[in-house]
Amino acid sequence: MPANLRALVYRPGSLGDTLVSLPAIAEIRRQYPRHRLTLLTENTPIGSTRVSPWAILKNTGWFEDVHFYVVKPVSMRDRRCNLALAMRLRRVGFDDIFSLAPPRTTRQLRFDAAVFRGLVGAPHYHAATTPAWPPAADATSGIHEGLRLLHIVDPTASADCLRDYRLLVPDAERAMGQDLLADLGVRQDNVLIGVAPGSGRSSTTWPAERFAAVGSALLDRFRNVVLLAIGGSQERALCDQLCGSWGPRSHNLAGRLSVFGSASILSRCTTFIGNDSGSTHLAAMVGIPCVAIFSARNAPGQWEPMGPHHVVLQDRPECAGCMLDECVDEAKKCLTRIETARVVREAASMIASRGACLSA
Repeated sequence: MPANLRALVYRPGSLGDTLVSLPAIAEIRRQYPRHRLTLLTENTPIGSTRVSPWAILKNTGWFEDVHFYVVKPVSMRDRRCNLALAMRLRRVGFDDIFSLAPPRTTRQLRFDAAVFRGLVGAPHYHAATTPAWPPAADATSGIHEGLRLLHIVDPTASADCLRDYRLLVPDAERAMGQDLLADLGVRQDNVLIGVAPGSGRSSTTWPAERFAAVGSALLDRFRNVVLLAIGGSQERALCDQLCGSWGPRSHNLAGRLSVFGSASILSRCTTFIGNDSGSTHLAAMVGIPCVAIFSARNAPGQWEPMGPHHVVLQDRPECAGCMLDECVDEAKKCLTRIETARVVREAASMIASRGACLSA
């Protein structure tokens, strides 16, 4: 590999952000096989429950180097660290820079260009050319975020490029996941249903008592179902409450596994039920059909799970497209209008369609 061929990939964001960016980064690796790839991503403070993009991307084998920057510098020291990093990257000398940032405002696009074109410097700078934030108030549909990022690398790519993308789970993580299921007493003939009641923001989180009711209904309807509560450490207490109501045919795995360990568990599931969250994207990317419960915060289609056979449940009242992190005035009515019986019906239909288990 010639030493003078280098590319910098800028990818910050949450677990869900990182997962939907994978097809775009895979395309960079495919189109630039002789380049040495360096990832630039955000640091994750000690004690944070946020999943670093590097926790996922380091296992792909696509990157030779990684650098971390301070996301929101509040001190002069933080600013000096970011400036020193930019100077180090400039000295390296990159042929290409890819900015795979989340949706940006016009001002943010200009700032990114000033940093990467002017400060870091590269002959070729690849980034979004039009702002995607804030979204149009009257938007009735939106380009999928994964496709928006892919278009930065390949403007001719179609949505079909996202349908069959799969996350590869390392063998060691897959074995650990299977060993955990065995330790929990899960049998090969059990039908596993993943349930993730958490989300990154309250405005996209369906009420916990409704998840409890859905799980109980499925346990009553199907005799061989075992429910697996999935999430990060911040959802552990919530998942404890749910499993307490579901009884012995449920297990709380929240906070017990890495991202790829969770992917290993999810790959054994017949279906998955969750919010607009990283866990839902994770289930979809290991090929598991999802019943996804979405708020109307974003444009339709923008963050739906990638791949076929998913059911996205969404109600779009007149306040749709609000982009709120917390919904106080409307009391999350776009979510509360999605009734428990509807989720049970869709999940039961999905389970039955896969011929996975018998009714109780």
